[in-house]
Amino acid sequence: MAATQVPSQPQYSISPARTPKDVDAVRSLIYTYSKTQVLKQIPVLISEAASLPGRYSLPHGEMLLARATTLDRGPVGWVGLRPFPELPDPQAPVRDTNICQFKRLFVLEEYRRKGIGKALVEEVIKTAREKGYKEIRISVEVHLEKEIEMYKRRGFVVREKYFEGAEPELVFLALQL
Repeated sequence: MAATQVPSQPQYSISPARTPKDVDAVRSLIYTYSKTQVLKQIPVLISEAASLPGRYSLPHGEMLLARATTLDRGPVGWVGLRPFPELPDPQAPVRDTNICQFKRLFVLEEYRRKGIGKALVEEVIKTAREKGYKEIRISVEVHLEKEIEMYKRRGFVVREKYFEGAEPELVFLALQL
């Protein structure tokens, strides 16, 4: 009789980032992420980190934080969800769009290839549905071919550029919820 293998438990958990400590963890991840970006993107990221939760504010936005399930429970990744187009007041009680966008999917290098990025994508899609959005969008740098394929496997389709001033090296994807 062959031994039954029990699948290993995920080495991470994902939850909304709502406490000041969680927001600081997201801020730290954005600073780390900014070190991998082109120079013109760094001031945008630093400004975004300083204003958190900013455009990811409740009730229409969300920040999802992945944490290691080890003793230190340190932050290992995150993704943000926001209405698209952005609302003048992210905390407005009513939104005038059924479209959202997820941004800044990032997992620390040493935690990649463990399913955390995929789990964050699944959780942000679930969160968008729960908030009543009908479509979720993302823009991805064209050279990130593996990531683009991951989104396509989850049902995202390539679409035309959906905002002016977008960099030509971006691919635009959307998923009907």
